[in-house]
Amino acid sequence: MKNKPSNIIKLLYYINLIVCVLMIGAYLSTHISPNYFSYLALLGLTYPYLLWTMSFFTLFWLFKYKKYIIVNVLTFMLGWNHFSNYYVFSTASKVHSANAMHVLSYNVRIFSLYDLDNRIKNRNHIFDFLKEQQADVICFQEFYHENNSTDFKTKDTLITFINAKNNHERYTHEMLGEKYFGLATFSKYPIVGKGEIAFDNDDNNYCIFTDIKKGRDTIRIFNAHLGSIRLQDSDYAFFGDIETGKVYQRDVKEQKIIDRLLIAFKKRTIQIKTVMKKIVKSPYEVVFCGDFNDTPISYCYRQVSRHLVDSFVEAGNGVGSTYVGKLPSNRIDYIFHSTGLSSSEFTTHPIEYSDHRPISCYIE
Repeated sequence: MKNKPSNIIKLLYYINLIVCVLMIGAYLSTHISPNYFSYLALLGLTYPYLLWTMSFFTLFWLFKYKKYIIVNVLTFMLGWNHFSNYYVFSTASKVHSANAMHVLSYNVRIFSLYDLDNRIKNRNHIFDFLKEQQADVICFQEFYHENNSTDFKTKDTLITFINAKNNHERYTHEMLGEKYFGLATFSKYPIVGKGEIAFDNDDNNYCIFTDIKKGRDTIRIFNAHLGSIRLQDSDYAFFGDIETGKVYQRDVKEQKIIDRLLIAFKKRTIQIKTVMKKIVKSPYEVVFCGDFNDTPISYCYRQVSRHLVDSFVEAGNGVGSTYVGKLPSNRIDYIFHSTGLSSSEFTTHPIEYSDHRPISCYIE
């Protein structure tokens, strides 16, 4: 006669069931707008942790009670498409052709302008990286430029050593001393058209599109920076100070973080729908680069992937985390393209001179 599961085993199984229910909630968050049910979007943000927990339980049941694995397998299979967007395993070795367009997207965080001790060093590291890459099209978010700058040149210096000398800039902030912050797209190919997409719900975020002429083809490059969480120093304190070992108590900061997350989810929902209306009506093939501030398990991501191809999913490997700030890392920077185009050699570059890693691929 088989031994009945102990109370501890039963408790673990009930916890496992709760994790599976939360995982299904994460799946649903990609289909239900945060403007209708914003708290569901938080489950999408926790997808990696739910996945790890479910994997742990699956291994545990494998050695203890195999019948309990079934609920995990069914839950996992139900969200297979989400897993394949989150984690890419590819053995493909497709190499770009000579006619491919090398596209790079990078949130440079204003070249570390306010880090007085390291800003020149970090900016120069970014310059060295861009010089090495020699991309045909570069989309910058949080780009910074000073006219009449004597000690912190950016745009003019870039133009001297990258082939992409044609540019389209749109600055959301014009500060004293002719200092500018916003978006910039640099192109090796001639620019034959420009346009802008403003967001009514946030003047700090924007999208621009640039028509480039490559041979006999015209391609429309979208470059977007969608609404961020905008956490303050007091919010970051909640996550603790790793270097000094400090752990902060949960107090009003916790609720403040959740409020900011929910506001950002709602904001991006409106912004991405505004951009996608323009994209689906584009007369040309599209490449869509940007810092979306949203993970692959999100409503925002699905609005784009319904119409465009995620180049990381097509030509990348692994998880491809791009955010390297104080919050847990995830993939929030993307290069999408029309279904009529193909991508190869997607790379998440392992450098940390900003709070984002640059990404690039070849498109043809």
